[in-house]
Formats: sequence, structure tokens, C-alpha cells
Amino acid sequence: MFSSTSLLYAVFTTAFFASAWAGKTTSVSDWGDNPSKLPEMLVYTPDKIAEKPAIIVALHPCGGTGRMYMGMTPLPSLADKLGFVILYPTSNAQQGMNCWDANTAKSLTHNGGGDSQGIAGMAVWALKTYNGDASKVFLVGDSSGAMESNVMAATYPELFAGAASYSGVPAACWAGSPISTPMSSDLSCPLGEKASTYTQKQWGDLARGCYPGYNGTRPKMMIVHGTADTAVVISLLKAQLDQWSDVLGVTFSKNVSDDPIKNWKKVVYGDGTKLVGYEVQGGGHMPAFQGEETLKFFGLM
Repeated sequence: MFSSTSLLYAVFTTAFFASAWAGKTTSVSDWGDNPSKLPEMLVYTPDKIAEKPAIIVALHPCGGTGRMYMGMTPLPSLADKLGFVILYPTSNAQQGMNCWDANTAKSLTHNGGGDSQGIAGMAVWALKTYNGDASKVFLVGDSSGAMESNVMAATYPELFAGAASYSGVPAACWAGSPISTPMSSDLSCPLGEKASTYTQKQWGDLARGCYPGYNGTRPKMMIVHGTADTAVVISLLKAQLDQWSDVLGVTFSKNVSDDPIKNWKKVVYGDGTKLVGYEVQGGGHMPAFQGEETLKFFGLM
């Protein structure tokens, strides 16, 4: 779910691009609610923070850290232009390989005491600290971070307005596995075995079960997946789209070729404002992050 090549690239790009970023990076270890004892988050603030800024929580893949993930997307440069605040949490070592907890009942339950509650606490802290816009709190993530983005959208729908999942799995797909890492003895989730047995409604029920009784607005979802991904197989694209189309009450409307770039097929549900997928032809694990397209979907550009 994460390669050493990607890690080396991220370390290099973080060091290279940081000099071009106009803003400031601050380490925060005490944001309040943190039952699973996540070690820290880095907060990137542009020189000119917008009045009531949007907040983006950016979740790293397995093997990574918040600092590493800063170099994997163009978000800091876009924050410099648009004035939003970015949170880069770092997972703890309980999962091994620095993966996020996407499997335990604690993390798969609203206020259940897992990683999801600590991440939600970060977003709440940022809203208060920077006088943020509560209607513009978003998630992005790659691999394990994408999996956790789905978890967060299901467990805290009242807090997040949208999420972008790059090579992820549906919320609660990992439920019942001992750990949600490549070292797990149960890889039926990322290898697509569950995707072939669950119906659209069953996937939707799994997401709704993360916050029983919730009847409010649900986050919009952007789902990206490569057809040649062997770590988290392509059938998980459909599984995620099945889950969120059921939860959001939208149906497939059309495909658009070469959108936003060549070999990316956009899969549109409804009018495209609540749910879109991207099938990357020939793409492997963690396709190139499309910063502007992601922010357009969030309504920030």
C-alpha cells in the first residue's frame, strides 16, 4: 500500500518545494480530543489566511507521516493562493507501518475512541483556532489515508463537507480484520474479495452504521483509482461508488473520457456535485494527485 520509492520522492519534494511555499508550518501535539494518542499534526498556514478559511485535513499513506505527505500534493501552493488551512496528522505506531486505524469498532464508530475521533478533534480545533468556515471542512488522503477519509466521512458526516479518496476502500471495508495494514492476516478488503460479495445497499448500510441515527447532510465524495493497482484493486473503485451513491441517493449518469487529463475517465453520478469517480487507465497505486480538480469539486476554486 506504500512504496519506498514514493517515500523517497515525498521526502525530496517536501524539501524542494518547502522553500517555494510562502506560508508557515507548525507542529501541534495538544489539540484536545485524542483518545488513540495520535502523536502530532502539522498545520500549514499561508501568509494570508482567508476570512473564515476552509480547513483541509490531509491523511498520509502507510509508511508515511504528516510531514512526508506535505510533499505529495500541491495543496500548500494552492493554500498560498486561496488562503485555506491544511492539517497534516501523523498516525501512531499501533497499526504498524504508520497506517491509519480503519478496522476497529472504536475508529468505525462516531465518538468511539479511535483514530477517527482524534482526527475529528483536530478539525474542531482548527475551526476554533482560525475562525474557520464550518461548511468548508474537507478530507483528502492517499492509500491508508484514503481509506481513513472514507471512515471519517462515515463517522463524522456532520463535520466534513467532502472527501477525496485516492486509492482507498469503502468505509468499514476493513471491519473484522485484525489490523488495516499490508501485513494483516486478512486482506480480503484491499484485494477485493469483499467487493464481489457486498451489494450496493450493504455497502451503504456499513457507512450509515458508523453513526447510527444520523439523518443530516452527508459529505460529497471524489473517488480516484488506477486500473493497474495491485495493492488495492480496481474493484474497490466501484465498491466505494456503490457505497456513497447509496448513502447520497444519487445514480450513475455518464462517463467522460480524458477528464481532467488523458487516460482519466470521469464517472459522474447525478449532476456531479455530490459524487464523482475517476478510473485511471493503466494507473497504479496512488495516481497523481489532481489538486485543482479536487478543489473544484470541493467548491474552493
